[in-house]
Amino acid sequence: MSTQILDRITAADPDQQERYARIALACLTIPGEPNTPAARLTGTNGPAVVQHTLDTLPPAITERTVIDALDSAADGTHRVLIPTDAEWPTGLDDLGTDRPVALWASGYLDLLTGTPDCAVTITGARAATSYGDHIAAELAHDLTGIGHSIVTGGAYGIDAAATRATLAASGHAIVVLASGIDRPYPAGNIGLLHQVAEHGLVLTETPPSVAPTRSRFVARTRILAALAAATVIVEAGARSGAPQVAHTAHRLARTVGAVPGPITSTTSTGCHLLIQAGIARLITMVDDLAPTRDE
Repeated sequence: MSTQILDRITAADPDQQERYARIALACLTIPGEPNTPAARLTGTNGPAVVQHTLDTLPPAITERTVIDALDSAADGTHRVLIPTDAEWPTGLDDLGTDRPVALWASGYLDLLTGTPDCAVTITGARAATSYGDHIAAELAHDLTGIGHSIVTGGAYGIDAAATRATLAASGHAIVVLASGIDRPYPAGNIGLLHQVAEHGLVLTETPPSVAPTRSRFVARTRILAALAAATVIVEAGARSGAPQVAHTAHRLARTVGAVPGPITSTTSTGCHLLIQAGIARLITMVDDLAPTRDE
């Protein structure tokens, strides 16, 4: 099977070999691992890097998936972005060797123009309260009104509330999946995610047909942080994934905000801890995200 993979890469036009090599590597390696083999790609040595990967790394998923991903890219079924493409979101380059190997996309790629400066990530608890849903929707609506794209993970709760508000305001919604582009997750939000693909943009580093895993959810946090100039956490448990987005955004020197809530609410604990640690500024309205004199 590895021979079939290499045959498809080497048979491609020279200007497409890096793209196909990156597709193969995205299928064969674990997302978010530093020093990924893709860091060694030069544009011409793709087959050699893939061969080395096949020889030294246990495949993360079946090789059949690699071949299907290569074929779907070749016939135009799925659009794949790599760092040399004009549409590639340059904010991801700030992740260094931790940036995604490739991105599958569905929707309007021109929404990536100007990122990260024109985008704000809003995320938080899946089991959000009515307070959290209201604040997330209000922030998304107001940010959309001043020209910002809204980035979310498309999950239940805060993500869904922010995404719906963005679409309702005819704004630009960008959703980053932890699953394959043709396998939107969660199932209960499929209708919402289809709307985003029609009117906004859906992105993922996960190859087509691949289900989300815990490691892919964790890896996605770095993309959510790097895609936008600012991240706002609206409700989060102390150990939820949302604070990880905030920590990564802070490490990337992005603006980070967190919305306070009742001290009796466990869904606000993560936000309060971020504020106490100086990772996030306290957010009560969109104006609180404006740069301070020290920034």
